[in-house]
Amino acid sequence: MKKTIILIITIFIFFSVVNAQTWHTFNEDSIYFTTNSCPTHCPLVETIYIHNDSLYIGGAFNYGGEIPLECFGQYTNNLWNSFGISFCIGHVETIIHYKNKLFAGGTWYPNWMSELEFLSYWDGLTWNSPGEIGAAGSVSNFKIHNDTLFTCGAFTSINGVNGMSVMAHYNNDWINIGSLNVANANVLEVYNGDMLCGTRYLGIYKRTGSTSWEHFPGLTSGIINDMVIDTTNNLLYIGGVFHYVNEDIYSRNVSMWDGFNWHSLDSGVLQGDIIKDAMEIYRGDLYIGGIFDSTASGLEVNHIARWDGYNWHNLGNGCGGAVEALAVFQDTLIVGGGFHEVGDSQRALAIAKWHIPDTGCNYLRPILYAYEEFGTAKDTFLLSNGEVEANFYNNNAYADSWEWNFTSTSSATSYTSTLQNPVITFTESGEFNVQVTVTDGECVKTANRTIYIEEGSGIVDCETIDMQIFPNPSNNNFTVKLALNNHTDSELRILDSNGKLISKIQVSNETTIIPTKGWKPGTYICNLFVDGKLVKVEKLIYE
Repeated sequence: MKKTIILIITIFIFFSVVNAQTWHTFNEDSIYFTTNSCPTHCPLVETIYIHNDSLYIGGAFNYGGEIPLECFGQYTNNLWNSFGISFCIGHVETIIHYKNKLFAGGTWYPNWMSELEFLSYWDGLTWNSPGEIGAAGSVSNFKIHNDTLFTCGAFTSINGVNGMSVMAHYNNDWINIGSLNVANANVLEVYNGDMLCGTRYLGIYKRTGSTSWEHFPGLTSGIINDMVIDTTNNLLYIGGVFHYVNEDIYSRNVSMWDGFNWHSLDSGVLQGDIIKDAMEIYRGDLYIGGIFDSTASGLEVNHIARWDGYNWHNLGNGCGGAVEALAVFQDTLIVGGGFHEVGDSQRALAIAKWHIPDTGCNYLRPILYAYEEFGTAKDTFLLSNGEVEANFYNNNAYADSWEWNFTSTSSATSYTSTLQNPVITFTESGEFNVQVTVTDGECVKTANRTIYIEEGSGIVDCETIDMQIFPNPSNNNFTVKLALNNHTDSELRILDSNGKLISKIQVSNETTIIPTKGWKPGTYICNLFVDGKLVKVEKLIYE
């Protein structure tokens, strides 16, 4: 009887949560054109910006409710405000508040004032040009970093200062910060203190000096339309038009970087791209919007989808048109785009609201890495003069506490730490189980990893050992052929792209099979240990 009651309660809670995930109109104040001819000619919301208690939108439209809005509007205290724009040419694509000025960029200009084309700001009374000359090309995105306003787009200069696609603004001056050698820069983001710029066709660049940039690891091609940071877990999500990251990880149009490795999100989404301003973190989950219809796994999503860290989910029946902007406002996800209905044919022109209850502790997703050089994970460390230092990383910088335990599997040796990112000095060889317990409020999560402390001062490459792996790439099992000679204590250790050990295989014959049941497509590492020492490392590509 008790099991039946528990089952009924569980089912009730499940359906209560599902039913609470709902679409809503935007206070019945839809955005529309004067002609009101949607769906043949729908209004378009291309960007949503939140500042204090106000919501700002940009795009192509004429009205918000009964209030005339031309390309740009503010929503505060349940009212729309037009900011003195009576006529608009083009589209507003990006908005930001900086030093008591409200900047708007895109392909637009207000009130027939062509000198304000592409970039202008509102000072509280009027719209103004960013300088005597203005911007020479469209503006795609803004980002504030170190009290400086950064912008990117398809411009070649702003106020007469040359700058190919990226510029900075500080103390009323426009500043050249170098060239990306690309005609279109789409989006800016700051990750681990570095300014990143997503481009059209050339992937992501990272700023390395006042005027210098270099390619971000693993992304030297593809169209990057948007980037968003999960600050709780320090994860960088990217979206756009691409098929691979790090050259060999299939991740169509969306991927995640955790500071060490790229990850495929169940191979991403199909049949379209993720649009600029259409990525957001809400309730700890990633939301993406665009012109796609389904995920790579076959889930129908209709222009908007949610990633919970493990799987994709649809938002009911999605949206009846492209989703181009996402933002969180007053505990609700605001969705903008070129649609005319959401959910079960619920009419909503260009803007709507999606609400989901608090997901509890699902937002907390700890990661554990070991390394010598930050950004390069490793699980095997070699003793030198009887000791070796190993660095450990957890991604939850804003958690309340961390409890680390390092336990030998072959002796009574153990270590502990309460730092977020400890450094441990090991003095004996062996296998160690590492666990970090992260506490954030009432939420407690753990992450685990196994590391190996080996004798020696470096990786020994035994010339007498010949290791061949075939087929590679493979969509089935791998075969490893070894010429062991006199070495009999041999073992293969297979790691995934995160450096996590997924299998150990004892080598007893010239030919050894690596089974791949349950593997996801991607890159794996095959380490060969002989007499307890790492002697060979090979990359496996599983398709």
